[in-house]
Amino acid sequence: MPLEIILFLAGFFGGIMNSLAGGGSGLTYTALIFAGLPPITANATNTFAATLGYISGCVGYRQHIYAARHHLLWQAPIAVLGGLLGGWLLLNTQEAVFSMLVPWLLLMATVLFWLAPMMSQTAVHAKYTRPIAVSVVILFVVFVYGGYFQAGFGIITLAALALTGHKHIGQMNGLKLTFATIASTAAITVFALAGSIDWTAGTSVTIGIVLGSYLAARISNRVPDKLMKIVISAISIGVTAYFFWDVYAK
Repeated sequence: MPLEIILFLAGFFGGIMNSLAGGGSGLTYTALIFAGLPPITANATNTFAATLGYISGCVGYRQHIYAARHHLLWQAPIAVLGGLLGGWLLLNTQEAVFSMLVPWLLLMATVLFWLAPMMSQTAVHAKYTRPIAVSVVILFVVFVYGGYFQAGFGIITLAALALTGHKHIGQMNGLKLTFATIASTAAITVFALAGSIDWTAGTSVTIGIVLGSYLAARISNRVPDKLMKIVISAISIGVTAYFFWDVYAK
């Protein structure tokens, strides 16, 4: 099977996963590695491929985003700085070191996939407010992570927004997509200037993501949340186990 088809299918199913629950970036990153891209190039390309999906999601949540525009005034610049720093850190990480980090980053994303709903629910119902400085630090760390590695970025961002005082789930999802777009675009700028994106492979994945996201929007009400969570968890665990085996056992 041609690599372009494999990348397209990975993007297609990754787009479905991201739209229905999350975790699709781990699948697309694995496909890019399978296609022969070096780890850092694969991650930079994965960031490029995922961003169009974030942008299309922002269109769907535009009313919620507009309602939360006062948060964007001070949170958007943090997303830019975090994405730039995360992208810079990636390009200044040795390939061997990054390869050893990937399994642990995927494991963290898999665990957070299960913990994020509980974390968000706890934070939303909390009867306290966090100081602005604490919120800035939490969001900045999350955005640096997003610029550095895509897997789990959306899930972590949603949990961070809840922990920093956001309580309306529609606004949280809109802000999550907005900040993912901003931080990823900032990181892509760094990657593009360094020539670290494989545009051909990224385009194949992007087309798949767009079509998969569109299909997911059409079938979202027909797929049980519990079933989708089980399927995504199984894929995430399989991908994580593969990278642990490839890096440490192999």
